[in-house]
Amino acid sequence: MTLRSRLRGAAIATFLGADDARHAIADLKRRVTGAAPGVDFYFDLSDPASYLAAQAAERLAAAYPLPVRVHVVSGPAADVDPAPALRALHAIRDAHDIAARWDVEFPGKKPLDPGVLKRAHQVLIKARPDGEQLAVVLAVAKAVWTNDQKELVALTGRHGNEDQMSVAPFLATAYDKLRQAGFYQGGAFAYRGEWYLGVERLPYLEARLAADTGATPSRPLLERRPAGPPHKLALPAGRPTLELWFSFRSPYSYLAIAQIGAIVADLDVDLRLRPVLPLVERGAQMPRMKALYIAKDAHREAQRLGIPFGHIADPLGAGARNAMAIMPAADAAGRGLAFAESAMRGVWAEALDLASYVDLRTIVERAGLGWDAARAALADATWQTAAADAAADLNAAGLWGVPSFRIGDYASWGQDRLPYLVDRVRAHRAA
Repeated sequence: MTLRSRLRGAAIATFLGADDARHAIADLKRRVTGAAPGVDFYFDLSDPASYLAAQAAERLAAAYPLPVRVHVVSGPAADVDPAPALRALHAIRDAHDIAARWDVEFPGKKPLDPGVLKRAHQVLIKARPDGEQLAVVLAVAKAVWTNDQKELVALTGRHGNEDQMSVAPFLATAYDKLRQAGFYQGGAFAYRGEWYLGVERLPYLEARLAADTGATPSRPLLERRPAGPPHKLALPAGRPTLELWFSFRSPYSYLAIAQIGAIVADLDVDLRLRPVLPLVERGAQMPRMKALYIAKDAHREAQRLGIPFGHIADPLGAGARNAMAIMPAADAAGRGLAFAESAMRGVWAEALDLASYVDLRTIVERAGLGWDAARAALADATWQTAAADAAADLNAAGLWGVPSFRIGDYASWGQDRLPYLVDRVRAHRAA
């Protein structure tokens, strides 16, 4: 079992590092099909992150000598969207956070009305050249997210529209083509076999475009805004606690765990770790294309952060449950974070198998825990109650995926948002 996990981990690491091979395959496919080189941008009108990405797409089209092909798609399918109601609300909060930090705008206050969406889509599904379509996408998106019905009517008259009965079949076909192309939601850019989801992955795309085209734009597609007034942050009296929900099967959780120790020390806050079962053990699905993108995206983020990553041993099932069973004992011994760091590094960088007692003992003992105590914890089922409570509290915070965190009245999802949390706490204290 241990040898198998090492060999499989080595194979995964090789795959994650095979960027040049993926680019070559994509180029060959393009030449065979006769497609022109360019960047494909997939836009979902109902998705706030797509509106942010469309603003960057306009800048990309102006800065680089490659066409930007716009594809209007529907929202994600159920198999990749485990909590659509929570996602819709969080996406709006998140878009405001991004727009406050970066030079993009988001005026929306609530999810879009289905009737407004349909009328807007009647304009967007009309065929037009890519450059014109991108401008129309931005204008229509701004009108619907600002709830400017008069402007939407004017845009309809100016750019034309299709019959409302054409909307659903058009979007369904477009989303099917997105899945066939290898991805699963809007707000994403595709270039030479790689995917870039959201505006915060644009530096990776820009680096590739600059290397391929030799273009040297005067400014990046996304720039930090000057610091503005601090966001209000309600912290309890005394020493605050930062809650971190994570899963041993989540590579993004690994990246968060690897950073969180330095963050809590810098902010001088307490840390409460809230492990939850993997999403697929909480009733969600994980299609292969989504799992592959997450692994590849986490790999490039790990490289950026200087965190070891790539030799992976999937802990789904017994492995994750073993780690969760040991967490209460580790917390009681004051070694909770040390154990989480050891286990996560083992899973995501060393291909250590949490279901193997040989590997598990290595992970336990290097975290400063005794193996006898850990083995006793494996027979104690009380961790299941803690895991269920953690999942319920996560949903109550308006979140579902991991890593998620909360301090005071601020909660967010994703290791990308840890710098936002740090800035909020620092600004709150400075104010």
